[in-house]
Order: sequence, then C-alpha cells, then structure tokens
Amino acid sequence: MRERRIQSSRGVVYYWKNEMVASNKFAIVFCHGLTADHTLFDKQVDHLKPEYPLITWDYPLHGKSRPYANFSFKNVNEELLAILEQERIEKIVLVGQSAGGYIAQSFIQEHGERVIGFLGIGTTPFGKHYYKSSELFFLKHYSTIARLYPYRYYCKAVAKSITVSDEARESMYRSLVKLGKEGMLNASSAVYGEFLKIEDEVKFNCPVLITYGEYDHTGYVQEYCNRWTEKTGYPLKIISNASHNANYDNYEEFNHLLIQFVQSIE
Repeated sequence: MRERRIQSSRGVVYYWKNEMVASNKFAIVFCHGLTADHTLFDKQVDHLKPEYPLITWDYPLHGKSRPYANFSFKNVNEELLAILEQERIEKIVLVGQSAGGYIAQSFIQEHGERVIGFLGIGTTPFGKHYYKSSELFFLKHYSTIARLYPYRYYCKAVAKSITVSDEARESMYRSLVKLGKEGMLNASSAVYGEFLKIEDEVKFNCPVLITYGEYDHTGYVQEYCNRWTEKTGYPLKIISNASHNANYDNYEEFNHLLIQFVQSIE
C-alpha cells in the first residue's frame, strides 16, 4: 500500500492505496472506528490487495491525520471526496467499523451516488429514534469520563474490552498509545458531538450488510444492530469468535463475508 495525502485549510489527511489491479470498476474504502487508525484493516488489505483497488485512511483527528481544524462530518466527507477525485475513483464500496460506520453513513447521505455498497462492522444506525436517552447521555459525556483514567490503564482496558484475540488487542493498543490522551479526548468529543446532531436515518440506495462480533458487548451494539435489521430488512451476519473489532478478531470469517458481499454487487 502506497501512502498518499491530501491537504486543505483544515489540515493534512493521509490515506493508503494499493497499486493498480486488473479490476478498477470501483474501490473498497475502509473507515476505522473511533481512536483506531487505518491499521485496523491490515488483515483485509493483506487478503484483498491483489484483487481489488483498496483505500484505507486515517480520517481527521486520527492516526497521522492530525492536527485538524473544524472537524465535522461534512468536512470529513469533503476530505474523502477529495481522495476519490485525486485517485480518479468514481464508485466505492464503503466498509465502516463502529464510528467508522458513522463516517460512512454521513458520506452516503451526502454523496450516495458514489456508493454501490455499505458493510457495517459493529456500527449502529443514524436516527435518534433507535437510541435510549441514557446511551446518548453517555456519549455526550464520554470524554469527561475518559479523562479521569490514567491513559496507559485506559488503553489496556479499552483494547481488552473490544477484542478477543491477542493480535487484535495488541494492534488496538498500539493505535491508542500513538494517539495519546489528548488526541483520544479530542477525537471522542468531536466524533460523538457530530453523531449526536444526527436526527434522521440514512436512506440507502445500495446493498447493505450489517455485521457484529459474537462477543461484542460494546454499549448496545448488538441490540441496535438487531433493531436496525428488523426495521429495514437489511441482512445481518454475526461473526463468530469475535468482539467489537470483529474484522481483526476473526479476519478469515470476515474476509469471506466481505468478498461474498462485493461479488454480489459486481
């Protein structure tokens, strides 16, 4: 994967793209979760890079894409659109893990004509009617609560709570340590602040697949995903032997699901 970047008045955003492959009808774009970075999808890149154009990125306030001014979902959409224009990519399949699913849903709301498929991993839907007020209250005050913990303890606790495999846990721990406490607080406050502004759910004009890990006990993820699929009819797949970072915990099963999903679109 070749590192590239785009720049605006808000900051520099870094992304990674593989060399040209035989099929260039569309690219698969991976959006990592809150306080993670592009390495969350290393196992997908290793498996898929010979076959499909891939883009991973550190979306603003994460990984190398710091500092960044005026974070908003709209501005993040502009950064992703600029990446697609720079790479001359017309259509994409969006894969979003956790809060990366919020980034993906926001992009679909604004630029749905560019998206031919959405796969969510442990993410939850836009639309306030899905959520309990207690959960929204927690998200609003997450940064205040997280600030109270010694950061090394926080990194270990979070990495352990959202993974089941040692390799996935170590990967998430490294991302958190690199981000640093102030980086974590800034990212959490910005992303959750934007999410709390969303009132309406997304109207998808593309195939959708919802997934979560068998052992994902992060917040109410399982409950909200089940409600999402019950309300909309979107297919749901539960990834065995996996927690919140299911695509890393059980990457073999997830990669199989992802390839099936992409092939159904092709």
